[in-house]
Amino acid sequence: MSASAITAAIPQPLGIRPAGTSWIISRRDDLVWFIGPAAISYLALGLMAAGFPITPIYLTWFLAVDGPHVMGTVTRTYMDKRERKRLGWFLWVIVPFSIIGPVMVWAGQSSLFYLFAVCWQHYHIAKQHLGFMMLWKAKNKERDPLDLKLDRSFLLASTALPLAFFVVKTRLMDWRPLQQPLQFLGWAAAAVYGIFAMIYVGRQVQRFRAGTPLNSPKLMLLAVLVPLQWIAFLYAASFGPDGILRAGIALGLFHSFQYHRLIWFHNKNRYSAPGAREQYGMAAYFAKSFGNYIIVALALHFALNVLPSAYFPAVQWLQAAIWGLPFTHYMLDSKIWRVRGDKELAAALRI
Repeated sequence: MSASAITAAIPQPLGIRPAGTSWIISRRDDLVWFIGPAAISYLALGLMAAGFPITPIYLTWFLAVDGPHVMGTVTRTYMDKRERKRLGWFLWVIVPFSIIGPVMVWAGQSSLFYLFAVCWQHYHIAKQHLGFMMLWKAKNKERDPLDLKLDRSFLLASTALPLAFFVVKTRLMDWRPLQQPLQFLGWAAAAVYGIFAMIYVGRQVQRFRAGTPLNSPKLMLLAVLVPLQWIAFLYAASFGPDGILRAGIALGLFHSFQYHRLIWFHNKNRYSAPGAREQYGMAAYFAKSFGNYIIVALALHFALNVLPSAYFPAVQWLQAAIWGLPFTHYMLDSKIWRVRGDKELAAALRI
């Protein structure tokens, strides 16, 4: 989910929000689906660290959770005739995105391609967390410009820096010519981040002492997300470059459960309205039940991702081409969750 346009939902005038907390869906749903899945990620990390075989954890994540969440986007884009008309040619980005990987593999730059893929994937995950933060800020009328900048900067720094340390430490690329400068930059970045974290915590204490109601959902998200980022990547780094899979599983579980619930909340609200079948086409069918949504997401995942990977595991260019699916998901998400100017989306998200 793109956070850039969710920010537009936050009213501009300054002010202090009233007492009480507003949730995106409800207190129970937000805690269970948007914050609670961090517990599953910590559990996965604990199992892997305890020596539990990674294969069943990976298969559960890839087959039942992560892959279907990528395909869930299809239910409100390619299957929605109004969205197809609005997005137009943009829906064809899947073609060039599916070509990028094979071209780089043939050019002998597969390592660079997969580094790019991992970084974009992680950026996408970070932006979704930021999107949830912005939704809670909008719901709770948290309008202070200083807090907006601090929140955005702290969340993005807390997600980007652990990945950067992992990339340098595990030498996903040949950093030897830059080893000493990178080591210095690493220590400097860690020191600056530590100071920034203290400033951020100090700001929350200041707000509390001033009697300003704190945004509980936002702070709970940060409380579970920030340690998870550091623990996942520091643990993964002990396995070298291959450890990225372990970090990806842990962080992807949290992200995917959030996305499944948000898109189902959106689909049910938008496509259950009277006359939805005539307005939106096939998309309305998948609002009838959560089961319909999961079935189509699973079916597309198995047809477009699992089966090609299983039948041709050694074909490197095909494995790289399949990355076109998540790339398209990342790009479409940056377009379809923009609240500004989209009254239907705002209504579906109950903003």
